[in-house]
Amino acid sequence: MSLIPQTVREQVTNQIRIDLLSGRFPAGTMLREIELAERFGVSRGPVRDAFIQLSHEGYLAYQANRGVMVRHPPDPKDREFITSLRLQIETYVIERGLTDKDPDSVQSVEVALERLKEACDAAEPTQVAIRDIEFHQQILLACGGDDLVPTWRQLCSRMLLTYTRLGDYNQAYSEHVAIFEPFRDNDLKKTIAAVRANIK
Repeated sequence: MSLIPQTVREQVTNQIRIDLLSGRFPAGTMLREIELAERFGVSRGPVRDAFIQLSHEGYLAYQANRGVMVRHPPDPKDREFITSLRLQIETYVIERGLTDKDPDSVQSVEVALERLKEACDAAEPTQVAIRDIEFHQQILLACGGDDLVPTWRQLCSRMLLTYTRLGDYNQAYSEHVAIFEPFRDNDLKKTIAAVRANIK
């Protein structure tokens, strides 16, 4: 598979992320730069950069004298705690910045919602997971939570390794519509309630 030179790093990173979320690389798998570079038809540099990015996001872990390993999902108790931390960040940012958002940021959230709908309509579980997180990230950015996004993304990546809410795509989309509408209308109470109902 050949990649466009101008966006090699992004394309390699995105594809490996999709592979991780789709289960192509099970937990504990050691990833090899050479093998992936050959697969993508690129040098080892973009693969190495992708490993660094995905390690920062929490999908991969460096093992001393071994290389890069796919991280194991958190156990149920840890996942419950991680979920609570993610929820705290989202509610804090929304409470702080909901009424300060501008029209362009609302449009960015709406675009993310449309992308989620497309993924749900296509019943593409990996894309649903990715678009789900994209939607929530746009909410955070709209409310001025830029500084907290890196920490938040680490929590999300841990949750995505055990993403289980993919059975009813219509419900998944409806839950996000229920977040977007009060968010758009500056209804703090309903926005927070909808976020709490969605993040599980």
